[in-house]
Amino acid sequence: MVAPLMNRQIVHVSAWSAAADARRHNRRKAKRFPTSQRAWIVSGGEKLCFCEIVDMSGTGAQIKVVREDRFPEEFNLLIVTDTYMKSVPVAVRWRGGGRMGVFFRSLGVVL
Repeated sequence: MVAPLMNRQIVHVSAWSAAADARRHNRRKAKRFPTSQRAWIVSGGEKLCFCEIVDMSGTGAQIKVVREDRFPEEFNLLIVTDTYMKSVPVAVRWRGGGRMGVFFRSLGVVL
């Protein structure tokens, strides 16, 4: 038995079109940088939970938490390193999969 002939399709893929697709799907204004920084979620002067910052940009961060649904819409992110601690006011943009996306509420945050 002879297999039927299939219509061949030519598909053109280039780095240019792939980069354009990535830009369309990533609407962020600032470039993100992967990191692994320790931090605390602080609200009302009370440390609510330890978390990890997994990526950060000049306008916000993505943080990994145990339960993203138990935190308020606005809180301070206390970033802890070996040499300093910095408290940054943030607001939640999205939640899901044990992570939260937050944006920095104060301008000129330099970490």
